[in-house]
Amino acid sequence: MLSPIKIIIQISVLLILFFCMALPRAFGNNIDELQHADDAVCPYKTLLEKLDQGFELNVKASALGEINGIATSNQNPQNRFAKLSDNGMVFTLKPDMSLAYENWLLTAKPRFSFEQTEYTIDGNTKNASDKNVEIIEFQVRRQLSESLFASYGWENLQWGPSFLYSPSNPFFNDNGKKNPVKDLEGKGFLKLIFVHDFSWSASLIYNTDKGAFDESDFKKTYALKIDYSGDESYAGLILSHKDNQKIKLGAFGGTTLTDAVIIYGEAAIQQGSCALFPVAVQGPLAWEMNAVREDDHTLYTTLLAGIGYTFESGDSMTFEYLYYGQGYDSRQASDFYQLKNDAADFYCSQTALSGYGTLLLGKSAQNQLDFLRQNYFMVQYTNDDIIDDVDLISRVTFCLDDGSSRLYSSVSCDLNDHMELKLAGMMNTGGADASFGTFLDYQVQLAVEYFF
Repeated sequence: MLSPIKIIIQISVLLILFFCMALPRAFGNNIDELQHADDAVCPYKTLLEKLDQGFELNVKASALGEINGIATSNQNPQNRFAKLSDNGMVFTLKPDMSLAYENWLLTAKPRFSFEQTEYTIDGNTKNASDKNVEIIEFQVRRQLSESLFASYGWENLQWGPSFLYSPSNPFFNDNGKKNPVKDLEGKGFLKLIFVHDFSWSASLIYNTDKGAFDESDFKKTYALKIDYSGDESYAGLILSHKDNQKIKLGAFGGTTLTDAVIIYGEAAIQQGSCALFPVAVQGPLAWEMNAVREDDHTLYTTLLAGIGYTFESGDSMTFEYLYYGQGYDSRQASDFYQLKNDAADFYCSQTALSGYGTLLLGKSAQNQLDFLRQNYFMVQYTNDDIIDDVDLISRVTFCLDDGSSRLYSSVSCDLNDHMELKLAGMMNTGGADASFGTFLDYQVQLAVEYFF
């Protein structure tokens, strides 16, 4: 259920955008006639011209089909806990709007969707459908001076060069590069941006609310971001603070070594950790999930290093190594797997301990960790024109700690000037107790997008 405040914001933005879209179009055909009218009779002529010139609308429609291989996992016994769909189809209308007027810029991405899904719980197959109207992103920006900008909106802020993960980003765990089919929802941001010159800029960012993003444990976040962009190098520094947590320092950068080779990196460092760890307790309850490092004075580091090589043909290879310092070591991972086994038994017991099992499974699924273990390696191959109008991305990510992996590949094809076909597949190896296969064994997605 959407909160009343969120509903009011979305309705207000839709009404404003409808007015901005309808007014220039309604009067645009009469602007030539207004040109010959007396200025005193037509005081809005200049305003209508500017609105017509500053408004832009791009519309596309998509149909996305999805097949999921639900993992046999103690984290999700008989699919009773996560209730994941076996297959589904969603149709979405995607208008992207923008209006530039003098020192103002308004943008929005409303979405109108209809979804049909099929899912199996405890061996029983059911169907469900849902209609949804929402705004996933919008922004109102004002240029205060030649170098100062202020804005508020629901945005999905992304930066940094990495494909696997962006550790320097305190706002979003998913950088959107692992799944080109998915739309990314925005959170509420109030920003003040100072542009010093073409090389340097600074931003004050206040994450005010969770916006359209589905986040059950949202916390307000404050950040200072400094960016540098040169001819062959770039870098950024981010200092952030989240409510009831320690200050976090993030950084990213990259440089071009040759015409074919680029290197880059991202990092984050924070004192203590809010991650939940398995803790054995006495008595029949056996386990708890606690933030045992919350008041720890240890500095936990996340480091990603990458290198990209572009062949003469235009194909490229990318290699990334991720060290995730907050992840579980071998002993903690073993305790975590045992906790999930016991929690699943409690959950399915139909006794007084069933509720306790539900609580443990919920905490283990939302343990505040972006990666379960500590060491990962990714290899990616990209071919932007493997055959005429067909692009390919293939990626494999290894967990070096337990030997599991995630394989992903996507193909996109331009059918004509207005239509694109996308096919993507993902497979997890290593089993449900490994780093990747907790909920899904595999996933296949087929999407068709039509551009108006």
